[in-house]
Amino acid sequence: MKKFFRNIVALLATMTIGATVLPAVNASAATDSVASTLNVNAKAAISVDAKTGKVLYAKNADTSLPIASMTKLVTVYLLREAIKSGKVKWTDKVTPDHEIYTVSQDKKLSNVPLRADGSYSVKELYQATLIYSANAAAMELGNIVAGSQDKFIDMMNKKLQSWGISDATIVNACGLNNSDLGNNIVAGTSKSDENKMSAKDMAIVASKLLADFPDVLDTTSIPHKTFRAGTDDATKMDNWDWMLPGLVYHQDDLNVDGLKTGTTDSAGECFTGTATKNGMRIITVVLNAGGTGATKRFQQTATLMRWTFSNWTEMKVVGKNASVAVHKTINVDKGKDTTVAVKTSKAVLVPVPTGTTKKDVTLSYKAAKKTFAAPIKKGTTVGNVTVNVKGDDLGYVDGSETAVQVKTTKTVEKAGFIRLMFRGIGNFFSNLF
Repeated sequence: MKKFFRNIVALLATMTIGATVLPAVNASAATDSVASTLNVNAKAAISVDAKTGKVLYAKNADTSLPIASMTKLVTVYLLREAIKSGKVKWTDKVTPDHEIYTVSQDKKLSNVPLRADGSYSVKELYQATLIYSANAAAMELGNIVAGSQDKFIDMMNKKLQSWGISDATIVNACGLNNSDLGNNIVAGTSKSDENKMSAKDMAIVASKLLADFPDVLDTTSIPHKTFRAGTDDATKMDNWDWMLPGLVYHQDDLNVDGLKTGTTDSAGECFTGTATKNGMRIITVVLNAGGTGATKRFQQTATLMRWTFSNWTEMKVVGKNASVAVHKTINVDKGKDTTVAVKTSKAVLVPVPTGTTKKDVTLSYKAAKKTFAAPIKKGTTVGNVTVNVKGDDLGYVDGSETAVQVKTTKTVEKAGFIRLMFRGIGNFFSNLF
């Protein structure tokens, strides 16, 4: 993001803002379809449940668009993965190479100044990346993890592909248009290239980050921090997420604690946000927000978040240790017992349209295989129950569905020869007559 532009908009904003048996058959639903009348003013937008990936709102969510500095969420994920594996430590120190030093000195860009002979910890570069969207700091994190920008871009693409994201364009670690990096671009990319992803894909990135490294919110929720405090390079970092408490677009009814903004000329104003209400965490993505004023991406995000919390609620649709109607037991071939009881492994909370009742929920059982032979241990998964809600056809961000495993409640040993022989004789005469 360009620092000059953002300083201007910040000034303008400051001036203007302040246990039962599960049903086996479908029940007719009373609720209407979740056909939203909401039209978020942006080229693309999405709202998803952070825990399950349930899509709650979507507009052009599969369209690939420039994502600017929201790219840094992928960079941060790979850093956190390297730290978790022990490859990198928070206290590790690094001196920037000439190319990254040069980028850090460009005052048109969002940056903290890095000295050519300076030594910087992974922790402070990580904080500068998330709080102040420092571009050179993000690039340096890429070098720390992979050894070079080229190798890091390759890592980014492979990680996205492993998440099922196949149509992303990633050309740098920070999200700037390559034209802002001068000659410091990755081989094989052009000077006009820029990172692109869809709103749906950005939601996947955010959900992976929150699921695997939830303490990232400890940093994304910091409204103000000073980089290199007490030195000549001290830089006040005001978080570009203006929806945080104490900043210019904080909303009292929205508990926003992350995640990342993005701005370039082609991307427009973008924001991947997250908020909680009544224990439900959502992720929203707004790409190229429309409207007027310096806070339009936050205006559109607030509208989307309020609509989501008003129109969706969590419901316990499957209880733990619940029997499945018609499928309370399974047959066991050659077992001491010929059947064994099965029950659900856990309770499942899923977002449903406000006003949904249990009669609006369809639960479908699917067996893992046709027959189960003894011995079979207690806790063996024999199938799962999938959940569908009348009027909801938005699906899940990764294409999956909410399902709960059904498991055996006790161990069934294999029957001995004599028992099997007499059982066979009994079956013969039973079939005969």
